[in-house]
Amino acid sequence: MSATIVLDKAGRMVLPKSIREQLRLRAGAKLRAEVVGDKLELTEEAAEVKIERRKDGLPVIVGWEGFDAAAAVRETREDYLARQASPKR
Repeated sequence: MSATIVLDKAGRMVLPKSIREQLRLRAGAKLRAEVVGDKLELTEEAAEVKIERRKDGLPVIVGWEGFDAAAAVRETREDYLARQASPKR
């Protein structure tokens, strides 16, 4: 996919919605800009993930944009139930 992007007076650019959707970029995404030869290369930086230890000693993930905890719990539960239902070896 390609698109023509126009810089404003301040040097800002807007990535077209179709590109943002294809790359799953959301507001607040951090991109690293690097000049490679005579081209500009944008690479998404990994989201910051922080792990805190609560007073009960369990690790808790905080600060992860876009993480769906309910879906993760559901998937984990489904995997567990599938293992329980399978015949033991």
